[in-house]
Amino acid sequence: METLLKVAQLRVQGKPDEALAHVDAELQTAGAGERFLLMLQGLYAAEEASNEAKARGYATDLADIDPGLLSIQPYVALRPEDLKL
Repeated sequence: METLLKVAQLRVQGKPDEALAHVDAELQTAGAGERFLLMLQGLYAAEEASNEAKARGYATDLADIDPGLLSIQPYVALRPEDLKL
């Protein structure tokens, strides 16, 4: 949880590239719940850094967990099986 706070602080301070570096460094060892939140913070930081490739990568990974997540929609197309009618 400490890493999430650090990443959020860096984003608020206008340092999205540093936030991305922290996310990338911690993702491999993060637990499932923290991993999801780190990827979401990574997506936001990538958007703030205008790093579309990185944002798309996080969005794709997040889509595997929750394809209906609103934050990822600009980057991934919903598949028919993702729609809940």
